[in-house]
Amino acid sequence: MLILLNEINISAAQFRKLVTLYSIGSTIIVVPAAITADAHQDAWIAALFGVALGIGLVLLFTSLGKMFPTLTLMEMNEKIFGKLFGKIVSAVFVLSNLFISSQVLYYVGNFLTTQILPYTPLTAIHIAFMGVVIVGVRLGIEVIARSAEILFPWFVGLFGLLIVSMIPQIKIEHLQPVFEIHPKAFIRAVLTFLSISSLTYTILLMIFPSHTPDTKKATQSFYIGNVAGGLVMVTLILLGILVLGPYYSQITMFPSYELGRRIDVGNFLQGIEVIIAIIWFLTLFFKVSLYFHASITGLCHIFNVNETRFLTLPMGLIVTTFSIIVYPTIIYQKTWLAETWIPYSFFVGAFYPFILLIIGWIRFRPAKIKKIIKST
Repeated sequence: MLILLNEINISAAQFRKLVTLYSIGSTIIVVPAAITADAHQDAWIAALFGVALGIGLVLLFTSLGKMFPTLTLMEMNEKIFGKLFGKIVSAVFVLSNLFISSQVLYYVGNFLTTQILPYTPLTAIHIAFMGVVIVGVRLGIEVIARSAEILFPWFVGLFGLLIVSMIPQIKIEHLQPVFEIHPKAFIRAVLTFLSISSLTYTILLMIFPSHTPDTKKATQSFYIGNVAGGLVMVTLILLGILVLGPYYSQITMFPSYELGRRIDVGNFLQGIEVIIAIIWFLTLFFKVSLYFHASITGLCHIFNVNETRFLTLPMGLIVTTFSIIVYPTIIYQKTWLAETWIPYSFFVGAFYPFILLIIGWIRFRPAKIKKIIKST
């Protein structure tokens, strides 16, 4: 069965849930400790600033999407930069997505081997998780979108359970003093939040708006999904500070998982942190799946191939291999996040789409854009 790339359509509601789950993704693992280390008890305020700035980034992406409503990001590259240079840019984008897929897959294995399955080989965990991702991508983005629609209520229910269970352990004094932080550290915390959440939305241009027929509703879904995912992260960071305290939130590797360990309601609702971990697996699945989907479809576009399924297994093996070596040590991972990832994410998630928008507007004004759309 062929999966024709130009016949894929998902609804605005499905897209909204995909954006929400994708924006949480690896953010739920990396951000709480990293942002609290910089902003301490004001980390939740830095996260709020990040959500607000993320709205501006969504405006950038939706503006680019509206300029070329029937094209994917790969097709935009060729229309704006020309066929040859556009393919080069697309190839770099594909390689980047493969690399980031391996990074997110690493977080899955690192969490499981340190917290739940310490005696299980890291490679086995990566193979098992990537196997599920490969199956999802082989079935197509429409199936992944329907999965998001089905699993989203479970995510909401588990997240609501976490919030309600944490209420008895909240200590307001952990938020004090407010705004006692150096501006430089606060800005770094905001940039860290943005770099792992909204600045990774570039790959969503492989779906929006070319595969979301109702562009107006899909645009609204983009904004809503961004804000919803951001507020989930703000809530988790705030809960971590209120329950664990700012010091423990920044020294523990997975503060949101530690919240699950602290659940103790009436001495009978205990030890359910693994259930809370399901939230992570759901969001990480969609994060890896969308990156992997963008890599596969991008590669197919570069070589003018409509069938995507035959590439999923070999590309999946490449991602799994990279995930074992992408971060040699925890120190290397933290150094990469602090020194390399933030400027890299700004280049890919802000500068790159901005250049596309500006050059696209200069080369193809509205009258010309309509002519291009009819010819595609």
